[in-house]
Amino acid sequence: MEAETSWSENPEQARGIERFLVNGLRDSGLVGISADTLTVEGAAEGPNARLIRTSRYSNLFFLDFVYNTQTECLEDGAFTSCDATRDMRHKLLRAEGALNRFLMVSNFLESEEDDTFEQTEEEISKLADSFVEYLCVQAPDPNSPLEAKGRWDTHVTIAQAGELWRAPYRIPYEFCLNEACTEVGFNLAVRCKSTMAQTHWDDDVDDYLPYTPIESSAIESRYAAHAALLAASSAFHASASIEKVYVNCLRDGNKEDIVISVEFDRKTLCDAYSASKANAFSEPFEMLSRFNAHFKFEGDDGLCRIEKVFSLGKGDFKSSFERLVAIDTTPFNEKARDMLHVDCPMRMSIFEDGQRRAYADEVSAALDVGVENAELTLKQIHDRTEDLLVRDICTRLLAAFSKGALGETSFLEVKEAFMDAYGLKPAMMRASSLMRDDDPAAIGLLEELAAQGDAIDGFNDTSRVCYRYFDSYETRAIYAKRCLDDAKGRIVNPLADEVFLAHDSLAQELTTTITGADEALRHAQRCIELSPARAYSYLRAARAYFMKDDYENEVKMCCKALEVTWRADDAGLAFYWLAYSFWKLEKYDAAVACYKRCSMLNSYMASEAKTELDELLSSVKGLKRHSVEEDEAILEAHGVPLNALSENAEFLLAAAKETIDSSAVSLGCIFAAAGVRILRDDAIVPALRALNVTM
Repeated sequence: MEAETSWSENPEQARGIERFLVNGLRDSGLVGISADTLTVEGAAEGPNARLIRTSRYSNLFFLDFVYNTQTECLEDGAFTSCDATRDMRHKLLRAEGALNRFLMVSNFLESEEDDTFEQTEEEISKLADSFVEYLCVQAPDPNSPLEAKGRWDTHVTIAQAGELWRAPYRIPYEFCLNEACTEVGFNLAVRCKSTMAQTHWDDDVDDYLPYTPIESSAIESRYAAHAALLAASSAFHASASIEKVYVNCLRDGNKEDIVISVEFDRKTLCDAYSASKANAFSEPFEMLSRFNAHFKFEGDDGLCRIEKVFSLGKGDFKSSFERLVAIDTTPFNEKARDMLHVDCPMRMSIFEDGQRRAYADEVSAALDVGVENAELTLKQIHDRTEDLLVRDICTRLLAAFSKGALGETSFLEVKEAFMDAYGLKPAMMRASSLMRDDDPAAIGLLEELAAQGDAIDGFNDTSRVCYRYFDSYETRAIYAKRCLDDAKGRIVNPLADEVFLAHDSLAQELTTTITGADEALRHAQRCIELSPARAYSYLRAARAYFMKDDYENEVKMCCKALEVTWRADDAGLAFYWLAYSFWKLEKYDAAVACYKRCSMLNSYMASEAKTELDELLSSVKGLKRHSVEEDEAILEAHGVPLNALSENAEFLLAAAKETIDSSAVSLGCIFAAAGVRILRDDAIVPALRALNVTM
């Protein structure tokens, strides 16, 4: 370490800021230890650790570390810990705190236009110590709330506020809102004294001295109180609709060790903020006493464990019931309808048997009471549905119960009647088993299954309805964005999985041989017809063209895959295959650009792309790397849709907002989780957790 070396070689010449940093890192207990000493009993290996600079929000250091067993997380530095990891957890958090205190001091002095290098160690240390007391200087004004409206924006705005906290010691948080978005609840993992600085500058000895137990407890307690006030101010500032904020302070993230629990109301905090803005809640416990606050001091140990005033996931903060997408008819708002071209979540269903699954569950529940009840339920379903297939199933099941072929234990038969209405599932299961065993008999079985599926009249497109396969809700949403020419204004219903998967499996299996390339291409083209929003439909065709040495058409198919994909891995594979095709077409600059693009995506093909790029550069005389801007111009000239992946991610995030604001929370969270994998945003993850609280 540079600062450590400077101090060791020239202790008198080391700058105050350097000496301060080295002292903090030495305080952590990590300096000079080997990686082996980071391992803990019970963990599969040492911590999976990385140091991150959170430049988008707080612009502080985040020491991300996790201890795992083979099956679960033992330690995450926030709300998950155990006895075995505690000592190492505290060392790592002390090191992170030392780095951030150093960074905050440097930033402060730079903002004041002071020369950081001229400050003495004493001045630096005392300035860093003041950050605990002035944590709430950054608290946003609750009297001037932002204009966050709707469920999604309110969640994201609160999460963004949490990510912006510039805290000398990390304050992990989790939160949730009630359904009306008028109340917010926080759990804060406030730092315990053994994760904070262990020494302070003492003027009498002109050096660092350890804190006394009383001093350490006081710092720990006041930091927790300031953190509670900061969280409350942030939440009230996020939206004018928020009327109450609840905060639990969990010492060291331990959910059994709550040391402060407060119910804040808007008016009292707004008045207090106006009065205390200059000194940033200098008496935090006096401020907390103005609210319904639980906290208690116990001798020299500071705050002791108390009863909490609220619980995440309970009472007003419990998770609301949401119907399955396949049967959810809650209306979408206007923007969601315009984006997705459907009027409710049910029209976004990707399961052909989704409605029938609900019927199967309904009949099974009735059968649990008795056969007569099951028969009555079947008659009711028959009479209320307009689906001729469901009516036929009900008629057949009623006849079977009447004849005694089915009885009070026939739950499986009832499920199968609804779920495998076309009798395709057993054959698909057999074919899948044969493929896993590399049995050539799988091809014949799949061809029979494909022919059987294509012959089902119920899946023939009409002028009013078309049937398409979707492997995910994200793909269903991308269909609405990219495939309007395919839909042609028709109702889009999900296709039975087996009808599509038979062709997809054949396209995959037949590309293993040159002689099967023509047949593989035929099935791949059928996949494109049945699932035009699925990237792998085009990648199957691309592979078949590769087997035929038709690189021009392989390029076209890879570009089509890039247009619809929302997955980095699919995009990475498309760029990898594009690179090789351009290489074979002697379009070397485009090949280089595609290999580089594949590597940038960090897909599972990245290492292969780097290896082949080196081979290409060494084999073609005069070929060189270009800048990112030059690469983009080259690929755009060849018609490669460079921005489609990010555009699709932006669309999914926008669709997430509108579906969540329409109360289709689980569907919206699926969209958001996919979008944020491409467009990284630290605030989206805690917002998603808040929308799915089950604690």
